[in-house]
Amino acid sequence: MTAIIESEWYLAGRDDDIPDGEGRAYEIGGRTVAVFRTQDQFYAIDDQCPHMGASLAAGYLENCTVACPWHAWRFDIRNGTWCDNPRIKIDSFPVRVQEHEIWVQIPLRIDPVNTTSQPDEKIEQSTSMVEQSDTTLATAGGSVNIRDFQQLIRKMYFEKDRARGVEGTFMWLMEEVGELSSALRERDRENQIEEFADVLAWLATIANVCDIDLSEAIQRKYGTGCPGCRKFACSCPDSEKP
Repeated sequence: MTAIIESEWYLAGRDDDIPDGEGRAYEIGGRTVAVFRTQDQFYAIDDQCPHMGASLAAGYLENCTVACPWHAWRFDIRNGTWCDNPRIKIDSFPVRVQEHEIWVQIPLRIDPVNTTSQPDEKIEQSTSMVEQSDTTLATAGGSVNIRDFQQLIRKMYFEKDRARGVEGTFMWLMEEVGELSSALRERDRENQIEEFADVLAWLATIANVCDIDLSEAIQRKYGTGCPGCRKFACSCPDSEKP
């Protein structure tokens, strides 16, 4: 869990720089912060939408809710809550106005990944396929091993994924699930193939961020048969979830 070591107040700008009902982006404290003014109250959140990186300061502000200008993902500017799932938040920051100057408090944080632990041995133990090539995902017979695939995704994207965090990565996963849903409705087989791959890749991505070995998780849950009836040919009633 992320721990705050200390924080510092940074001058963002002047209050008359931001008309009521609008936002502005400021580079302060080593990050880009969106400051909003609504009903003469000021609020600050992370400027980057965790979906595709659009500037939230350029979004449509209605009362205390800002909609991303690209795909209309909505966030509460008072606390950074994603309106479609209150359990997920982006960073929000305290704001104070003194003599028409807007000051934003930026916390200094430790790495959200446990830096005292050793690298995940379960995920690192299978690297043979990844080491064979930096550009291909090829195994004997054309099959793909789940652990090797997760390791390849880790090799390609982990630094970005870790910086994005669980919440932002989860939003990307949900976006890909939505795109798969569209492909299924449209019966576009080529698009379905791509979207199934994308959903699997983002599932591997969030598993990497959470330090979960998908291969081990699958074996633990389904390795001895259906979790409900414990049979490999499920006999659970259709009305029950296995």
